[in-house]
Amino acid sequence: MPRVTIITVTFNAAATVEETLLSVFQQKFTDYEYWVVDGNSNDGTQEVVSQYTSRINFISEPDNGIYDAMNKGIAKAKGEWIYFLNAGDTLYNDEVLSAIFNATIPKETELIYGNIRTKNHPSGSNYFQGSEVHLESFFYRVGLCHQATFTKLSAFEEIGVYAGAEYRILADQEWFVRFFLARKKAHYMNTTIAYYEIVGESYNKRVQSYEEHLKLVKKHFNYWVNFQNVIRSPWMKLKIKILQNFSNSPIYKLYRQFFFNN
Repeated sequence: MPRVTIITVTFNAAATVEETLLSVFQQKFTDYEYWVVDGNSNDGTQEVVSQYTSRINFISEPDNGIYDAMNKGIAKAKGEWIYFLNAGDTLYNDEVLSAIFNATIPKETELIYGNIRTKNHPSGSNYFQGSEVHLESFFYRVGLCHQATFTKLSAFEEIGVYAGAEYRILADQEWFVRFFLARKKAHYMNTTIAYYEIVGESYNKRVQSYEEHLKLVKKHFNYWVNFQNVIRSPWMKLKIKILQNFSNSPIYKLYRQFFFNN
């Protein structure tokens, strides 16, 4: 049994997928299996990935979105730990897996998580993100990037997989909430795991993403948390509209560069 199953989900990612693959192949830690799950791309992605079939397991077929593809990867996994690094994302350096799995992991840990660095932010201002999280971290915002997490296969077997049909954008966040509600043990390591391609579904569909956040809060949290989200909702929706209308403006770019560039 490999220690880690790495899963890369792709769809029409010919321009970015090779960089993702190479960041895995360059790892000094080699006790892993690698699955690439493609959604029947027609832009050359399959041709790029096919160059590396001696080093990966590759399937390509139509799917019902990113989380359906991620669930397919989980079903194929034989590793003790699962890690998702989707097309466009890259591991931070060649020692990431060594840093995680050569460290002492507390007993009964089923989720290891660290930090990420954003990549290709439209304002030009990228930043590091990561800190210790708890259930409360998901009350009002996205609490944890899946690109920063390694999850025991046994946790998916017990809690279930991603509810992608119900949460097209935030199924990973909804799963993390289920994980913490089940009182599973998580372990934070102050290590940068990956470069995260920030312009994805949640960035491009911020209104839908926020609506899904309200939906998962309503499903999983108590009245008081729901009430506070309802009170905050008008301001949050206004903020989203402002960002959508002014995210490419020089003033916004200067603001991002002053407060977030690192």
